[in-house]
Formats: sequence, structure tokens, C-alpha cells
Amino acid sequence: MNENQIISVSSVCSPSTLVPLPRIAINVRVGVMSDIPFLDSLQKLHTKQVGWMPTKQFEAKIEKGHVLVAEDESRQPVGYCIGNDQYFKRDDVGIIYQMNVLPGKQRGLIGANLLQAMFERAAYGCKLFCCWCAQDIQANHFWESMGFVALAFRTGSAQKSRIHIFWQKRIRSGDTTTPYWFPSQTSSGAIREDRLVLPIPPGTHWSDAKPLVLPGVNDGAPQLEAPKEKRPRTPKVKAPVVNQSAITGGGMRWGAANPATAIEVVKQKKEPKPKVKNDPKLVAAARELRDRWLEKANEDPSAFLANGKYEVSRAIADHTDSTGSPLAVEREEMLVLPAPPSSIAA
Repeated sequence: MNENQIISVSSVCSPSTLVPLPRIAINVRVGVMSDIPFLDSLQKLHTKQVGWMPTKQFEAKIEKGHVLVAEDESRQPVGYCIGNDQYFKRDDVGIIYQMNVLPGKQRGLIGANLLQAMFERAAYGCKLFCCWCAQDIQANHFWESMGFVALAFRTGSAQKSRIHIFWQKRIRSGDTTTPYWFPSQTSSGAIREDRLVLPIPPGTHWSDAKPLVLPGVNDGAPQLEAPKEKRPRTPKVKAPVVNQSAITGGGMRWGAANPATAIEVVKQKKEPKPKVKNDPKLVAAARELRDRWLEKANEDPSAFLANGKYEVSRAIADHTDSTGSPLAVEREEMLVLPAPPSSIAA
């Protein structure tokens, strides 16, 4: 059965038959410290798409078990996923920070299997997963095909004038009742600046133009996205000119710089960029708008219809007997991913 056939029968097949199968044999395992060179090199290839994490942050994510790595039959890594089953200190909402696959291995459903493994490893109480994605990159189509719904948006950095789309998915198979949620303001992450989060009305496509809302600009009045302007280049400092009449010998030259032609190189300290905060009145208004909007939207199950091609939701096993009493479950049954091989850990 090819991909088109799988998609065409999505409405009549059970969710278990819609789990995407990778086009190459892969194994998904927990990341280890020796994976950092691979993570960093792949991150550098797709910096504009996945953002940037320093080595220390990679190490912290690996120590917490937040990194999954996909490897092929030859045990060569082909992709990775970084996520956590807690977002904004909420136990019911998880987040994907980075999803990255080698260029030659993309469109092989490797990312879908990494995503499915991330859902399977999430805590029992986690029912939603989300991610932020820049509006102008192709990764939005991936999240849409995985069944994520575009709920809200925020303004990115002031320099790049980008819009970030907030995607969210109910990760339990057959779940149609868990209320969606999104933050009304973000202040950390790669931007590390206050950003109001505004809802995307149902029926409005995520690719449509969204207003830019920056703190301290026009008193918070939204502005339509403007074309990007090229930033002027910083002039390079010339190196000091060496006196050509200096003493020479053996093909080498000694002598101090000519005082008449030397240029003094002075390093100027960069002043810390002042952090502009949102007006508390706007923060309160955004929070109330979020709450009122979600209250109305979650009342209507058809308000957000996922347009997913593949089913990667988590199937929760029913560990009860015929009378509804809970059954004892061995710990081994709850472990989805095996421990890393000793050769990899070493």
C-alpha cells in the first residue's frame, strides 16, 4: 500500500492502521552525550528553521532525557527530536523544541516516528503537545500533516520581523474532548523578550498575514507585517600598517608599527540592550481574550478540525479487568524505549 492509499482510507481505518511506517528501517533511542556533535552539526545546517541551542543546553536536555535520536540499520544517526512533557509548568501540556532530520533522509516519515516516540514516553497526565514554528518555513506543513492545529501566534524578534505560529495536538488516540490551551504571553525561549500571544480565529489560515505586536512600539498598537529591510554592514577595523623600512634579515622583518600610519584599535563595549516589557494592561487584556476565546472555542468540537494525514497519537492501554478494577502492571511494560547500548554510552 502506497502513501496515497494510506491517506485515502484514513476515514475508514482504525487509528492503529494509520501509524506512519518509515521508508527506511530506523531505531529510536534516548540521546546520550556522544550524540552532541551530531546534534550540533545538524542544527547548524538548519539554524533558520530550528533555532539554536548551545552545547550546555544540549547537555542539560540529554541529562533530563529530553532528546530522542533516530538511527538507521548501520546505527548511524539520521535525525533527532528534543521535547518535554511539561510546558509552562503544566503537567497536561508538553512541547517540542526541535525536530531535525538529515537532508537526504527527509520526507521518509522519520520525523513522524520520532514524534510518536515522544508522545509514547510522555507522562500519563500529559494530553496535549505543542510547538512554536516560524510562519515563513515549510515545517508548518509537517505539523499540520501530523494533526496539529494552529491556535495562536506571537511576534518574533524585532530584527527579523517574523511571526511564530503556536501548534497544538491532542496526543491521546480518539481524544476529542481535552480543551486546547495556549499561553497569553511568553518571556523566555530564544527571544527572551516579552511577547503577547493572540488567538487565530477558526477559519483563518495560519499562513495569512498576522499583525506585529511589539512592546513599546506605537503604544502596543498592532502593525501589519512589513517587508524586511537589509541591515547596514558594520565597517571592519583596519589592521595597523607596519613600517616598511624596518630592519630585515633572513627573510624576516622586525620593527614597530609606524606611528604616522598606525591606526589605534579600540574595542568598544556593547551596551546592554534594554528589555522592553509589555504594558500590564495589555498583558491582562491578552489573558482575558485568551480565556474568553478558548471558553467559546472549546465548547464547539468542530471549531478546530485537525487536517492530519498520519496518526501519531498515543494509545493508552486499558489496564482494568471486566469489573473495572485496576490490574497490576509490570514496570517493563511501561518502558517504551530501551536503554542506550553500552557501546554508544561509552
